[in-house]
Amino acid sequence: IPFDNVIAGGNSSLAMIYDALSRAMMYGNVNSPRPWCLEPVKKWLCPAPGYDRHFNMTELMGFELIYIPMTDEGPDMDEVEKWICDPTVKGIWCVPKYANPTGITYSDDVVRRIAKMKPAAPDFMVIWDNAYAVHDFLEDGDPLLDIFPEAEKWGNEDNIYYFSSTSKITFAGSGVAMMALSPRNIAHMTPYYGARTIGPDKLNQLRHLYFMPDADVLREQMKSHARVIAPRFELLLTTLERELGDKGIATWTNPKGGYFVSLDVMEGCAKRVYQLCKEAGVVLTTVGATFPYGNDPRDSNLRLAPTFCSLEELAPAASILACSIKLAALEKLLEQ
Repeated sequence: IPFDNVIAGGNSSLAMIYDALSRAMMYGNVNSPRPWCLEPVKKWLCPAPGYDRHFNMTELMGFELIYIPMTDEGPDMDEVEKWICDPTVKGIWCVPKYANPTGITYSDDVVRRIAKMKPAAPDFMVIWDNAYAVHDFLEDGDPLLDIFPEAEKWGNEDNIYYFSSTSKITFAGSGVAMMALSPRNIAHMTPYYGARTIGPDKLNQLRHLYFMPDADVLREQMKSHARVIAPRFELLLTTLERELGDKGIATWTNPKGGYFVSLDVMEGCAKRVYQLCKEAGVVLTTVGATFPYGNDPRDSNLRLAPTFCSLEELAPAASILACSIKLAALEKLLEQ
């Protein structure tokens, strides 16, 4: 991305996203007919399973959240393309690489279809939260097609709001966030951004520059993380395969990077699995958190974060999880 299109910020890309949406609410975007706070109805597309903090943000701002199913290649683009014909649909959440929580990376076809969209809303926002851009833990990590050149082919670069950060690269809570925008969007938002703050923590930005002066050093940093993270994923996935692989009662993703595994158990069993695990001392992400309004319509999805605990803790936790899934499935089958 060209240097002039990138703005380095404070420690949180989520905060930069919140600011971008808040500016649209108060002032509108570059192509907005009016500030979004004056829109009587506004909707937002939410591919799910997805990131709960994204969903909470747009819900808080008064958007109607529209559930878009996730596929193995990214959001269901047939559904997306149907919904963008509605002028009240103002944007879509995207975590394009190692998506939270599925761990999938958007296919080239999905990226191109997002880039070429012509939404009915002239101020439509693609929030491209590339949170795990360099977070490979296998050597053959997933490639991701660059969305900006694809959007430029169709004159849609103003739709793309690109975010990333050094979260899970350097220090928790003390990283550097960044956003990339089209020249028109940069010019539009700069007065508002300048009124909000004189500048982010420049010493922290300098600290990161000294620590990671170029891309090669960054890659080595991520390889050191991979040496810590990859064994945790391997242990979890091996346990799931050993305990559940031939049972037909659960499926899960097998990502090459990121920080999560998405697990689907039998329909109607996720809350019971959560309860059983909790009673045994294993706490999972709240069931439904990965769906708009916290409502998993099938009560089947669980987000697993194997990086949180040590290998010594993870082994019994994974076994307890597998046992809970089998017990919940047996209970469900006996009800039928």
